[in-house]
Order: sequence, then C-alpha cells, then structure tokens
Amino acid sequence: MLNISILTIGDEICIGQIVNTNAAWIAAQCTSLGAKVIKHTSIGDEKNVIINEINDLMRISDFVLVTGGLGPTHDDITKPVLCEFFDDVLVENKDTLDHVEQFFVSRKRAFTERNRMQALLPSKCKPLRNDCGTAPGMLFEYEDKVLISMPGVPTEMKFLMNTWVLDLIKNEIIKRKFSITKFKTLNTTSIPESFLADLIGNPEEFLDGGSLAFLPSASGVKLRIGVESDSFESAEMEINRIKDIIYSKAGKYIYQEDDLPLAYAVGELLKSKGLTLSVAESCSAGLLGSEICSVAGSSSYFLGGIICYSNESKKRELNVSPATLESYGAVSSETAFELAKNARERFDTDFALSITGIAGPDGGTDDKPVGTVWFGLADRTETITEKYWFAADRNANRERAVNYALAMLLKKIK
Repeated sequence: MLNISILTIGDEICIGQIVNTNAAWIAAQCTSLGAKVIKHTSIGDEKNVIINEINDLMRISDFVLVTGGLGPTHDDITKPVLCEFFDDVLVENKDTLDHVEQFFVSRKRAFTERNRMQALLPSKCKPLRNDCGTAPGMLFEYEDKVLISMPGVPTEMKFLMNTWVLDLIKNEIIKRKFSITKFKTLNTTSIPESFLADLIGNPEEFLDGGSLAFLPSASGVKLRIGVESDSFESAEMEINRIKDIIYSKAGKYIYQEDDLPLAYAVGELLKSKGLTLSVAESCSAGLLGSEICSVAGSSSYFLGGIICYSNESKKRELNVSPATLESYGAVSSETAFELAKNARERFDTDFALSITGIAGPDGGTDDKPVGTVWFGLADRTETITEKYWFAADRNANRERAVNYALAMLLKKIK
C-alpha cells in the first residue's frame, strides 16, 4: 500500500490563527485514489524542526506532501531548508522566471526583484508549474521516496494537486502494484448512534476483514465502510456487499451516500419533485436559510425566509397572534405552528419550516430549559410541530436545530 504523510509548515497553523483545511482536503483526495494517509503533522517555521520532521516522515512514507513557506518574504523558509536537507543549492529556473514575470505583466503589476526570487529553486527539484500563483511546486526524488512541496494558499495547492500530484500518486500505485484502500460513507439522520449500532448489530459478522466506523455529527451519524483489496474493482464489489447489508438493517435512516450535507439531499428531492420551500427562523437567526442556500442551484426551490428574532417581529412580519405569544410564549408548539403556516402562505411555497427556541446560554426556565427548540413544518394541507431538547451550548444548539429541521422536511418529502 502506498503510504502518504502530509506536512503543513507555518506558525499561523500552530498558534491557531488559521484552520488547517489543506491537510483535510489533501488527505481526502489521496484516500480516494486508494493510498493510505498515515500521518498529518503541523509545525512552525523553524529550520531544525522542519528538517527533523522531514527525516521522520521520509523514513515511514512513500510520498511526503508539504504545504506552506514558499512565499517571497523572510519568514518563508521552506525552500532554503529543503536545499539544506537535500544538500542542494538554489539556482534560477528560466521557465519559472518567465512564468512569474508574465504573471505580473498580465495583471499590470510591477515585477520586482523580490518577485524574481520565486524563480530561485533547488537544482535537484523538478518544478511543477503553478498557473494560479507565482510559487511553483517542487518535486524531489530520494531513493524510492518522493517529497513534493506546494504553496499553502488553498487555490494554488489544489491546482498543483489536481494538475500534477494526484496523477503521480495514482501511477505509482499502479506501477508498484500496491494494494489499495477504499472507503464509502453512508449518512444517516433521525437516529442516535447507540440505537443505530443496536440496529446494525455486530459488524464482525459481515465485515470479513473490512471496517465500519460510526462518526456522529450535528446532522446525524456517518457510517464509514473501509475495505483493503488488490484492485478497485474487487474493493468496489466488497464495499457494495457490506453496503447492501447495512441498507437491509438501517436503510430507512440513510439519506445520502458520500460526504454530502443534509441540505444537499433535501435540495435534490425538492428539485426533482418541482417543490418549493420557505423558512421562518427565530433562534437559528438565518442559519437554516444559509445552509439551504449553500447548495448550488437552491434558487430553483428556495423562495425566501424571514428572521423573526423578537416577539415584535414575529407579530409584524409573520402575523403571529399576540394572544399566542402571551398565552404560550415564543418557544411553543403554537408559535412554531403559526410561524410555519404563515411563512408558507406569505411565500406561497409547497413547504415552510420554522424554528423557535432557547439557544442559550441564558433565557431558560424550569419548564423550558436552555436547548428547548420547537419546530414547525407546513405544507399545503397541514402543519405539524415537534419539540427537541438539545444541550447547553449555544452554537451547537443552533447547528443541531438546523439539521433537525432539514431532517424533519426530508422525512416528510419521502
């Protein structure tokens, strides 16, 4: 099996200034090819630390993929450190120089000596042209190992991976006749992890050497099937065998395969059936509408929404009865009912969702503690409401409320 390690260089990662999304994306792409990602490492811009880490990763990996530290400023030290590691020197690469110069000229920006430094590359590396920026990728071969250094800017890194690196990895797997690992994710909703585990039973009875992981999230539990095989074809057959067994046990809770969001599954159903949706949001404060609209093409089924955070806005924007709010409160079945029903009528949609609750950290009472959320779902014939108690964390409550509402709609459409 082809072993890959991912090394991210940058103080900004180590101090928590930015989130390392690069490593997650790289790992997902490599895994999709059947390679095994054995290690992620994030380190600061310190020469000795970088050298020591590269030594360790080259020892255990077939490919080491490095991002970060290739800019034109003094704190970008990856190139000189790689020169030292490979006992090399920096030389000006003409093809890279021409590319960098043209990059600036085409954008009508001055080409400076600092920009020219981007064309200084270790003599032993193979440059990988970067059409999205000025720092090329650098490929080093050492015995039977490969190290590839790429910029940390996500768009540039992804261009280099898609244009050069992924094909190199795939060809290496084929050339060396490595076994491959393949995964398949099944997304479930509306069932707790423990109940799902009981429903599926003992996985060892049907896995036959494969793996099954339970991965709980705000939208539900992801089931990740893993299989190791000598070919993609045989791995796919084994994945399908295991998948069929899981569907036979828990298929009613599976809404989507692969890592696609719940909003995508809802959107696909609405679009395929020619149905429309609107929302009324209180405690989620626009998060539901934002999640729905995160899916490309949502304008074909999502007609709009109203954020009615205060009681006054509930009355003014969606005609919630003052008597309802006085008698039952904003967080109630009655208010959720009126919000959903009136939103559907206002936007003239096939469905409307409403969310009203106590996200926290304050505002709870004995009968309505923090985390209490009421949901409404209206269609052209009826309006239903449901209540759920979440935890005490404000952000988690809002995220979970959005996913609960989407799951409620998904179940209704199906």
